[in-house]
Amino acid sequence: MRITDIEIKNFRAFPKTYKINLSKSGKNLLVYGENGSGKSSLYLALKYFLESGVDENNGDNKSPAFENYQNIFIQDPGHIKLSLRADRWSKKDTYEWSQRVTGETNDELITEASKSNGFLDYKSLLETHYLHRESESVNLFNLLVKTLLANTVNPLRDRTLAEDWNDIQPPFPRRSARNQIENLEGRVVNFNRELANRLTDLRPKVSEILNKFGYDVLLDLNFQGITYNRDKKTLDNQEILLKVEFFDAELPSHHIFLNEAKLSAIAIAIYLSSILIQPDSTLKILALDDVLIGLDMSNRLPVLDILDEYFSDHQIFLTTYDKVWYEIVKQRTSRGGKWKAVEFYFSQTDAYEVPIYVEDKAYLEKAREHLDTNDYKACAIYVRTAFEAAIKQYCEKKDLAIKYRENPRDLKSEDFWGPIKMETDEAGLPLLDLRIIDAIERVRKFILNELSHATFANIYRKELEDAIEAVEALETALV
Repeated sequence: MRITDIEIKNFRAFPKTYKINLSKSGKNLLVYGENGSGKSSLYLALKYFLESGVDENNGDNKSPAFENYQNIFIQDPGHIKLSLRADRWSKKDTYEWSQRVTGETNDELITEASKSNGFLDYKSLLETHYLHRESESVNLFNLLVKTLLANTVNPLRDRTLAEDWNDIQPPFPRRSARNQIENLEGRVVNFNRELANRLTDLRPKVSEILNKFGYDVLLDLNFQGITYNRDKKTLDNQEILLKVEFFDAELPSHHIFLNEAKLSAIAIAIYLSSILIQPDSTLKILALDDVLIGLDMSNRLPVLDILDEYFSDHQIFLTTYDKVWYEIVKQRTSRGGKWKAVEFYFSQTDAYEVPIYVEDKAYLEKAREHLDTNDYKACAIYVRTAFEAAIKQYCEKKDLAIKYRENPRDLKSEDFWGPIKMETDEAGLPLLDLRIIDAIERVRKFILNELSHATFANIYRKELEDAIEAVEALETALV
């Protein structure tokens, strides 16, 4: 089951109706957004929509009320609508969450999806380390028990960890009520056993995902078990201490010693691993809102591999304010038609800011649009960009040797194109069709020359049409 359409009206940053079509197959969504442009409002629209079906009496998990998130500048009632399909050929079902429509998100499909905790933003990462800066150790008990592992289920007992935790909450028995106290202590033993089993499932997954970042770091989640204090009538030892070894040396205060990149990687590994042990659901959502801002580019790329390897059955929503990262992800995910890329900007009226939603398109598609409007200069730039994106991606995929440049920004298109056109098969014949090479060489002299656009004012339509056809043929050949 996938989300195929999102409609948001008068919700948080959105003062009117915005529609995002993810195709009948329900593509993943990559979002670039300036600060204040509405990308986090999109993230929260999905999160609160799924949470709106949660039972209001379900412990700490309260279902949100739409009116609390209505755009404050607009009086017209708003809504969030999600359309879902099992596959591209099946019937589309649409669910609404709004002040006037209640009950639709109580559908089992929605409530199941809400239990996976597949929503992660940068503020959530703070709970793993940065909120413990004043402590000598990092205690993850509340985070794991009340949030990340709360909905995990023991299949033999068909009970969630949250239910076992609620069974041992106050009011506690009188000190003289021996039978009731022994019954409570029995429930505490059961909770300890259930939590220990969940941690046994979680630990290897955390280590496995963390290893994808390439750090020599080992983790352990140390849980000794809580106890009931009869004298004070309290539950003591509510601790799951995060233990870290770095190059085989234990770091007692790792959250103070390690840099932000390693702490972010540890936090991401814990969150993503917890999603993997959640109950299965028909609708699987993973939404990451600017969670990679603590990682440099070399540490961000492994996240894409992690998503491919562990979350291929999830519909992924990835947002960022970093345009360079957005372009890299867009290039990495451009093949296969599984992703859609969109951009958010903001404009301002006399009364409030307005998000501007722009659907991103393939470079050649943009080139054709500019050609149709006779904007030849812009058309030429997009054709060249399409050419450069295609050859760079191919060289990376095939691991072709590229000329060394001390500054990667000094790399030219010829540095990538040269190795591609010189590639040969076992018989020594060019791998790439000579007709495609000749077509690219003809248009490179003018249209695909990065220096030409600053010096030549006369760009002719026929040359642009030939360039588009040549690059389109090259893209097809390099797949």
